[in-house]
Amino acid sequence: MKKGQRRARRMALYLSSIGIPPVPSAGSYKQWAAGLQAQYNALEVGQRKLARRTGRRLLKESGSIAIAVASLAHAVALQPEVANSPPVAPRSRSRSREEQFDYIRRRWSALTPPCPSCRMRNGFPKRSWPTRKWADEVWERQHDRDTLRVYECPVQPGFWHLGHIRLPVASVVVPNEHLVSPLPTPSYSI
Repeated sequence: MKKGQRRARRMALYLSSIGIPPVPSAGSYKQWAAGLQAQYNALEVGQRKLARRTGRRLLKESGSIAIAVASLAHAVALQPEVANSPPVAPRSRSRSREEQFDYIRRRWSALTPPCPSCRMRNGFPKRSWPTRKWADEVWERQHDRDTLRVYECPVQPGFWHLGHIRLPVASVVVPNEHLVSPLPTPSYSI
């Protein structure tokens, strides 16, 4: 595969991976790659980053551009399109909650099973670490350490979780209830 062909297919994969149909090609792969690059550059920075990350992940998981493109809803990057052909509309399929959790869980080690009762904020089971030391090591690698804590699982003794610290909120139900009791006013005797 030549350089222009590789570049065109890669750019088409990036765009297709986020649901944007690539521009059709009227000529060579080199010309198609230039058109795709212009379409890619027209995206916002966040979209470009997402497209690159998603496309690279698909490429890594599948092993080749052809297989990665075939796994997408519209396989346009295999061949350059003819200018007269109508654009293929992206077909989106949302995953079920079970599929979403399986996607998360397949990156977990068998030594860190999901907890049968403790849940994350999104409702999925929390990951359990078999030792406090291991949980602390994971905590150290988190970007939001200031809002996370390590605690022992109340259901599975010997397993540890990471959890976000809930910030105290003023009561809406009880008026004038303070989170921190006000300082007592000093009594002055006259």
